Formats: sequence, C-alpha cells, structure tokens
Amino acid sequence: MNETVNDLDGNTLSNSNKSVLDELSALIWGTSLLGGKITGALNSGILGQLSLAQLSHLFIIWRNATSLPQNSRVRLVFIEALIKGIIVALHPSKFHQTDLFSSDAPIKGSEYSQVQAWLKRRVTALQQEAFGTYESKCWLKNITQSPMLCGSAEEIYRLDIRTQSRQLQDLKKQIESELYIDALPEKIRDNFRSDWLPCVSLILSETVQNNQEFIDFLEDETENFAAFQWDIISTIEDIKKVIHQLRRLLNYPQNYLSFIQIIDFDAESLYQEVQKLDNKDSGLSSLIEDVSKSNSQRISLTDPKVEKVLELLENSRDVEDSPPKQDRVEEDLANPPNFSPSRYNPERKRIPVASVVLTGLPVPRGEQSLNAMRPIWRCVNTLIGHSDSVVSVAFGQQNSDPERRSPYLVISGSWDKSINIWQFTNLEQSQGLPNSITDNSASIYSVAISPDRQFLATGCADSTVRLWHLPTNRRLHILTGHSVPIYSVAFSPNGEILASGSGDQTIKLWQVSTGELLATLIGHSSFVYSVTFSPDGQLLVSGSTDKTIKIWQLKTQQLVRTLIGNSPVTSVSLSPNSHVLASASRDETIKLWQIQGSPSEGGTRAAPTRTLRGHTAEVLCVAISPRSPVLASGSHDKTIKLWHLETGELIGTLTGHFDSVNAVAFSSDGHFLASGSHDKTVKIWRPFY
Repeated sequence: MNETVNDLDGNTLSNSNKSVLDELSALIWGTSLLGGKITGALNSGILGQLSLAQLSHLFIIWRNATSLPQNSRVRLVFIEALIKGIIVALHPSKFHQTDLFSSDAPIKGSEYSQVQAWLKRRVTALQQEAFGTYESKCWLKNITQSPMLCGSAEEIYRLDIRTQSRQLQDLKKQIESELYIDALPEKIRDNFRSDWLPCVSLILSETVQNNQEFIDFLEDETENFAAFQWDIISTIEDIKKVIHQLRRLLNYPQNYLSFIQIIDFDAESLYQEVQKLDNKDSGLSSLIEDVSKSNSQRISLTDPKVEKVLELLENSRDVEDSPPKQDRVEEDLANPPNFSPSRYNPERKRIPVASVVLTGLPVPRGEQSLNAMRPIWRCVNTLIGHSDSVVSVAFGQQNSDPERRSPYLVISGSWDKSINIWQFTNLEQSQGLPNSITDNSASIYSVAISPDRQFLATGCADSTVRLWHLPTNRRLHILTGHSVPIYSVAFSPNGEILASGSGDQTIKLWQVSTGELLATLIGHSSFVYSVTFSPDGQLLVSGSTDKTIKIWQLKTQQLVRTLIGNSPVTSVSLSPNSHVLASASRDETIKLWQIQGSPSEGGTRAAPTRTLRGHTAEVLCVAISPRSPVLASGSHDKTIKLWHLETGELIGTLTGHFDSVNAVAFSSDGHFLASGSHDKTVKIWRPFY
C-alpha cells in the first residue's frame, strides 16, 4: 500500500490507492459522527457540544490516522469486525423459514451452495488483504476519490447534508461491490445488504470496550484533536468521555445509520447474534482467528474452520427448490421512515387488489357512491418554501367564524429545522412565501395543530416537543422527557392533551395548557413512529417498528389491545367512527383492521382484516378522510394512492412528486389532500368529478 499523509490540521489525505479497509473506516467514522449529529443522536455529552465543522475535523483525524501503516493493528480490528459482521449477517438462523420466508419459499439447495462458495472467497480475500497480500479488484486505483474518503475537514463541512449522506452511501455501495455480494442469492443479498453494517457497528462497540490497543488509538487521536479544541476537550477525563460516547453510539446503530440507509434491521436480534459469536455459543466463532496475534495467521480455502461454518450453513435445515416468494418480508426497522432513500423498483409486478367489504364507515348524505362517481384527483397547488425534505404536514380545522379570512391552514415541518405556515382563502390560488418559524435547533419530524387552531406542536430530532401559540407564533413550552427523537405528535379532540411518540419506545401525554407531563405509556419494544387519538377522545392508537399497533384507554392509561402485524408499522389512522384502523407498513402494504366490535376490549388479533397492495416501495404514511370513505397513502415510490375503505379498491394514483412522499393529511371538510415530500415541496390535491 502507498504511504498516506496524516495531516492533523485538517488537510487532505493524499493517497491514490485506497482499500476496503480505508473505505470501511471512513464509513464508520463518517456515519457515526456526521450521521449522529444530523439525526440528533449526538445532542448530549461532549460530542454534542461540537459543531458540525468540529465533528468534521475529528472525523478526518480518526480517518487519516486509521490509514497510517503504523496503525496496522487498528486496521486489523476493522477487518476482523467486517469478517464477523459478514458471518452474523449470514447466520444460519436467518435462513429458517420462520425468520425470513414463509413456508412457500424455502431457500433452495443451489442457493446454499452459492452462499458457501461466496463466504469462502470473501473471508479468504479479506484476511489476505489485512496483511497486504491480496491483489485484486478489491483495491481501488487511479480513480477520483470522494471528500469523505480523502477530503479535508473544510471540504467535508462545506458539503450539504444530502451530499454528505450520498457520499457515505456510495462508500457503503463500493464496499458491497468489492465484496461481490451480487454473487449471493437475491433473497439473501437484500437482507445481507441491510444487516452487515449494523453488525460491524455492534462488533466495534464491543471492541471499543475490550481492546486496549483500539482504545489507546482513539484516545491518542482524540488528544490530537483536543489540541485544536482545548476549550471543549481539555482533560484526559474528557477524552475518556468521548470514547465512552462513541461506544454507546456504535452500540445503537439505528440512531445514526438512518443517515445513509433504510433501517430495516432488527438491532436487538443482531446484537444477540454478535453476543453468541463472542461467547462461542453459535459455532460460528470458530471461523474467526485472532488476527492481531500474528501476521502469519490467515484463513485458506481449505481451512477446517471455514468448512465447519459452511457445514453449519448447509445443515441448518433441509431445503427444497420452490418458486420464490412474491412479497419481500423485512426485519424490524429502527429509524424514522422519512429518513430512508427511495427503494422504488419499477420492474416489480403490481399485485391486483381484490375487493373487500368493510362495514361501519358512513358515506355522507347526498353524496353518491365513489364507485359510481369515479373522481379524478389532481394537484391544484405546489407550496414551495423549504430548503430540505418535508417530512410532516397538517391541516388546521376550518374556521367557523366567517369574519376570519383563512378557512384553510396548512403547516409543514422539514429537515431544514423550519416550520412553514400557509393561510388560504382559496387553496387553488398560488401563494407567496409562507410565514416561517425558524426558532428551532433541530430537524422537525412531526407537526400537529390543535382543533381550535390555537396551538401548534412539533416533534423534533433533539428529543424535545415544542408547543407554540399559533396566532402569534410564540413558543410556549419546550417539553423534555424523551431521550431520543420524537417521530409523531397528536392533539386530543378537545385539544387539552398532546401525545408524543418517540424512538425511546414510549408515548408521553402532556397537558397542553401547562406543558406538564401527565403520563408515560410503556409497552412497545421498538421505535414509536405514529400516534393518533380516536375521534371521541377515549382511545389513543400507536404504531411501532416492533410490528404492533397498540390501543390505549386514555382515561385509565392502560393498554387494552395489541394488533400484531408481520412488518414494522410506519403510520396509523382511524376512521371518523373509530371502526376501521389503517396502518402503513414497510412491506409495501396498507393494512386495514376492523375494530368496530369493541376496540377497548382486551385481546390480540393475529392478522389485519385486509391488506391493500399496489405500492412498489415502503409505505410511509396513511390518512383517512374525515368526510368520505377514502384512504390516502404515501410511499417511497414517489406516489400517493387513494383507496376506497368499503371495497378496498384502488381509486387512483397521484403522481407529481419527484421523491418519496413522507406525509399526507386531509382537510377537515375532506375536499383537499396535502402531501409532503423529500423533493422539498407540499402539494395540494382535490377531486374533480
């Protein structure tokens, strides 16, 4: 390998040849520090005191030092973590039908052979690369390197957030191409692509705690950084706190990997597999040699330890060839869905939607059946004003006072940390710049308007809920208590209570008038992405990446029912009479649950009443019209789909956004639909009959 230059003052790292090792270390340091800052995972501790520019400087110091030849033992740590990550991501338990596939799609015998051959070649190549003896395409030569791999701190800091994310994504894809994961069977490849990096993160977290050489390296390089930032990091104890905070961050990859990838891994199950590997309980640990002991240790093609692992893979279950499963089944997700890049697949075949009758949903008097009328929805306005992704939208209730000139109120929250407020007399007329609230320190993940239009609530990436007085745009309260970002906020129908759902797996209830915390609802085992009140205010419904929907009795604050799905839940919405519950899922479907009988009765339902298929990527949001049996859903496939709740029929597909649709909301009269997208716009739609 050519010698690198480690410029600790933030200059460019000069090296024309970079290896998988360099890419991996840059990816880990970049996603953890920069991703942690952007997603709000670094809002506390010493690292939380550093600006994005300072974190960029710390990043290049760690990155450059890792590339130095004299730190070869540190580089071996990364190679070992990568090999272990590969093994955990290919653990035999993942091939059981109960874990990934239904009984109609077992892994084929020929696919096992593919996995075995791939694992042999990749482990051998990585071991040889660790000692500089592997000459192959795994080395990148004579190509233009990205700032994330070779740039200076100033170059990295000057990149906008999307470019930073995109370049780190490119590093991940480059590593995957150098691992030749296209040689894996498709069903295994997709799961492996989502699992290997969090596995590496979890393994490095353990290394930070137990490997003294790695700890010394981090402390030494952080001390070099402290020479420039002595006002923040001034003592050995401060440096140790930085290392402790880094280890905690690596141990919760879902809190920062959302910056570059869709979080469709189950962090808890991966952690358990890593523990099995380290405790030698799984039989897989025999594959891993302690590569730090001697440079002569490497795994050959005929190493019996490799053969043992391959035997485990081969014998994990008897397999038969069968047709592939049509629907992709995912692991748990652990980050806000609106952080995910598009996974739109235009080649995926659309699945026809069969009809279903759901009783209990009223059709407004004087209105004909939607089946007969066949309205065509069109975009009538595009609202521009955000400089980054719009991830939440809300309609205010119509003003009953004819003296007021703003019957329509539209509010949007964005990654750009601003809240935009539009007041309309006519939603179809173009509007100037919105009234914008910029007094926020973090990205806005969720917005909600109280029924009387007096209050605005925002859920933020800095783990706070902020309450505003809408007529004056004055901030009333900053509600603290959650420990990680807030992904959903909702007002009760009477406007007295505010609910917030968070990545800390809890729901909190707040008194709107005082900002007092009333209760914390505990029951979910993963991130809570969505909360909504029933129209009568008696129930609260929450959706989570633990694949469940929970129904809570507001008066007693007790859990009264759990609805179990087979995929992480990203959004929930109730019909006007609370009889039908709609949920969005990461498996590209919308699920309808009939709770007409007695929604407050205890018990568990194993399956939804109906599953609506039609989207070609993850469904991120759902909303039910308050005036007609129409359900709207937004997806990563850049479309909005409208469904008839009583028949399950697809009414129409709305196209016009250029990126993922993160949020949808109906106006209180049901005449308009607002949508927010990664393309930085809010669009207003209405039906034409």
